[in-house]
Amino acid sequence: MAHSPTARISEQSTEFAMLQALGTLLNVRLEPGLLSLPGGLRVEVEGIDEAESVLVQLVPYEGVPRSAHRMGSLADMFKLVWLRGVLPTRPRLVMCVTEPQARFFTSASWPIAAARDMFVDIYAYRADGSLELLTGQQLN
Repeated sequence: MAHSPTARISEQSTEFAMLQALGTLLNVRLEPGLLSLPGGLRVEVEGIDEAESVLVQLVPYEGVPRSAHRMGSLADMFKLVWLRGVLPTRPRLVMCVTEPQARFFTSASWPIAAARDMFVDIYAYRADGSLELLTGQQLN
């Protein structure tokens, strides 16, 4: 599979800060990318490393969490799991949510249980720029 970088994320954005924090934590250089899949499919991800060993989706919504944001988060998680199945690299899957959206991923919620079962690391991006792993132990 081939991927090409995209310039969709501004360096002044929350998404850029989230991607940089994840890249530092995971010790990889992450950038937005467009994956070219068999059958002419093209799928954009918010973060991918050069080796295609890590895929990242960001949920940068600020303000009051809404059910539409929750559904968007779940769709992003579904997209990551699907991509892992079609990419030969079997990448590590990471989703990063802003602090307000983290309430949808509490330890007692089914989305966090599903993320654990599907081997998706969920991180909360805090206002101070730190990351908190919500899925418990880090998955490889």
